[in-house]
Amino acid sequence: MTTALDTRTAPARDRIVSVMRVHINYRTLAFAWPLGILAVIVGVTWAVLSLAPEGSTEIKTGGSLFVFFFGLVLFAQMVTQVFPFVLGLGVTRREFFRGTLCVAAPHALVFGIGMFVLSVVETATNGFGVGMQMFALATPLAGNAVTELLFLLAAFLMCNLVGMLAGAVYLRWRVSGIWTAVLVESVVIGAVIFVVTWQGWWGTITETIADAPRLSTMVLLPLLVASAAGLGTHVILRRTTA
Repeated sequence: MTTALDTRTAPARDRIVSVMRVHINYRTLAFAWPLGILAVIVGVTWAVLSLAPEGSTEIKTGGSLFVFFFGLVLFAQMVTQVFPFVLGLGVTRREFFRGTLCVAAPHALVFGIGMFVLSVVETATNGFGVGMQMFALATPLAGNAVTELLFLLAAFLMCNLVGMLAGAVYLRWRVSGIWTAVLVESVVIGAVIFVVTWQGWWGTITETIADAPRLSTMVLLPLLVASAAGLGTHVILRRTTA
C-alpha cells in the first residue's frame, strides 16, 4: 500500500479521506473481479440457453447472487487487512469505521444501480433473447421499479456491512470468534424454526409477510440488518487492538 497518511497533525476529515484512499487500492478486486466473473456466468448461461429451441425453456438462475456475497467477503477482507495498517499510523478506530462506511455505501450504490439496469434490460429483451432470468428475480416480488431499486441498494449495503462486522469479529476474536458467531446463529435460527413449526405459525407468518407493504419487507428489513451490523462493527472495533 503506497498511500501516505499524515495522521499526526491532519484534521479528522483528512484522516477519514486517507482511509478511503487506502481502501481504493482494492478497486480492482472490488469491481473488475466480480464484473468479470459475472460476465463469464452470463455468457455461459446465455450460450447454453441459446442452443435450446425458442420458447421451449425459461430458466431462473441465481448466478448473479454471488455479487452480493462477493461484497460481504470483500469488506470483511478490507477490515481485517486495512485496520491494523492505518491504526498503526495514528488513525482512530472511529475514523477507520467512518472511512470504511464511506466506501461501503458508494460500492452498494454502484452495484445496486448496475443490477437494476441489468434487470430492466433483461426484462425488456425477454431474458437477453433466450428467456434467461438472472437479474430480474426480485421484479415480481417488488411490484414496481422504485421498490426493486431500493431493495437492491439496501441488499448490497446490508451485505457490505455484514462483511464489515465479520471482519471486526475476526480481528477481535480471530477464528474462534467467527465459528462461535456461526454456531450461535445456527442455534438461534434452528430454535426459531423449531418453535414456529411446533406452534404451526408458518401460515400466519406467510400471510403477514404477503400482506405487509413491500417497502417494509424488501427495503426496511435489510436496512435494519445493515444498521445492526454497522452498530456491531463500531462497538467491536472500539475494543479491538491492531
